[in-house]
Amino acid sequence: MCMDDRRFQIKIEGAVVREDRISFSLLSQLLKGIQETVYTLALAGLQYDYRQRIRVPREVQTACALYRVLEEKGSYALTVEMAPAQSLGDFPDIGIYVKDTYLEVIRILETENLWNKLNEVIPDSSYRRKVLRSIAAYSPKSGERWHIGIGQPDCRLSTLNPGLPQSIHKFLIPPATETMVVSGELVQLHLDEKKLGIYYAPAKKVIHCSYEPELEDYIVACLREIIQVYGQVQLDNRGVPDKIVDVIEIESLDLSPLKIGYILFENNRLQLKDELSISIDYDLENQEFSLEYPILNISIGAQSRQAMLDEFYADFYWIWLEYGRGDDALMSNDARQLKAHVNEMVVEAPGI
Repeated sequence: MCMDDRRFQIKIEGAVVREDRISFSLLSQLLKGIQETVYTLALAGLQYDYRQRIRVPREVQTACALYRVLEEKGSYALTVEMAPAQSLGDFPDIGIYVKDTYLEVIRILETENLWNKLNEVIPDSSYRRKVLRSIAAYSPKSGERWHIGIGQPDCRLSTLNPGLPQSIHKFLIPPATETMVVSGELVQLHLDEKKLGIYYAPAKKVIHCSYEPELEDYIVACLREIIQVYGQVQLDNRGVPDKIVDVIEIESLDLSPLKIGYILFENNRLQLKDELSISIDYDLENQEFSLEYPILNISIGAQSRQAMLDEFYADFYWIWLEYGRGDDALMSNDARQLKAHVNEMVVEAPGI
């Protein structure tokens, strides 16, 4: 078999690549994440019982290891090579199967209206969710000015674009009026019973729930961290959450700074001259995200990270429209300063 059959390419382009340099932290997160996705696809193909243990079996690690072959200048590109051919289960070459499956999953994720095909590529729903979570962990978030291309060398690369983690989140957690999200510190974990407890600050008590075995490795890594549990919630006689009876999804609380390279509002897009990096907080008592951006007098509280970003877009666009394009003669000194600030930040872009 030609060695090129074992290879695929990863290319990172955008604001995170500066003067042919890229941060170790981002690169390590991406490469570690892709390797974990590949391992999970191998376990899904082998129909391995993930409830037996948390660690990936040694033979799968060996047969599906990825190796860096070369790097290219410009954006940031490298060629990845699967481990030499090895037979596992019903697969004469598990590495080729996993590589082809991974590239097919990435191709599907590039076009959201094709996502129903994921059921055919990864029939097991538990593994399908694990694969999607792993890809979301290393994909660019909404507002960020970079993307990842993945595919066969010398061919068109499929693209993981900004906002993919939010799309995957919506796919994993379909809208339901009964669903509620509860956030708190993961303080109790009973592996034998598949149960956990989070400290719910508004009620000053621990709320318990059961979890699916597929989430165990992820949950173990989150002990003593803030997590968000989505599901149907049983209330006590005061209307306070008492127990989560049907868990749909569990996520860690993402408090990384918002990276904003453009403003999207309705059918309008404003390109920013420089990417913004805005720190965010989470108030456990009020169960909401918050941010302060004093330079434009923006203060936001929202139930989710995406809702906070959408509100920032709306506030920013309104300020640009009302002040950035306003008449100086009708403005106070403070308003003119606000106009100067917002116009220094924006390169107007056509509607999209």
